[in-house]
Amino acid sequence: MKRQIAGWCVAAVVGCLGLGDARAADTRIVFVNMDRIFNEFYKTKLADTQLKEQAQQVMDERKKLQTDFEKLQADFNKLRDDAQNTALTEEVRTQRRNSAEEKLVEVRDYEQKIRRFDDTRRKQMEDQSRRMRKRIVDEIRDTIQTYARNQMFSAVLDTSGQTLNGIETVLYTEPRMDITGEIIDVLNRGRPADLGARTNEAGKAIGPAASGLEPKPADKK
Repeated sequence: MKRQIAGWCVAAVVGCLGLGDARAADTRIVFVNMDRIFNEFYKTKLADTQLKEQAQQVMDERKKLQTDFEKLQADFNKLRDDAQNTALTEEVRTQRRNSAEEKLVEVRDYEQKIRRFDDTRRKQMEDQSRRMRKRIVDEIRDTIQTYARNQMFSAVLDTSGQTLNGIETVLYTEPRMDITGEIIDVLNRGRPADLGARTNEAGKAIGPAASGLEPKPADKK
């Protein structure tokens, strides 16, 4: 529905701007591809690098929790096996059985701790990603609006959207009226010189699944 409305809005804007020869003569409609701008903005790459670094920290912390959990599980398994070992005296087996029950409580508590960790960290990462994206999109929007006012454009339309039918909202644009590259140039004027090295290093450290971090629950044995 939103995409259909967007398509109607585009048609309405173009129609209204086309009313009257005098008004049409003053009309300057240009186009941008917001997807491309977002992906090629250096701050998007910086945000992605930061998220990958934080995801790596979460994974390291998760790995330690999993190691501790597996040790608890191994201790429980040993006590449980001893409690069933007929080579031991009844008194010793009873002691092992009691200890195994206590250890099982620890195992279950630690398992819940890991699950809470997973839920909390995932939500934190998702919230931070959402905030970063909003800041970047807001900056892009402000830059486009300022550039459009300075160039005295009448309207700036986004060509990256699609309707519910999978059809582009804007079916054709004259290449000369596309200012995507110009906006990217304006946004990237403050690009750090070492950005490429920083993003490559972060990507190698965490691997291809960084931005979609999905911690696994505690393994049961």
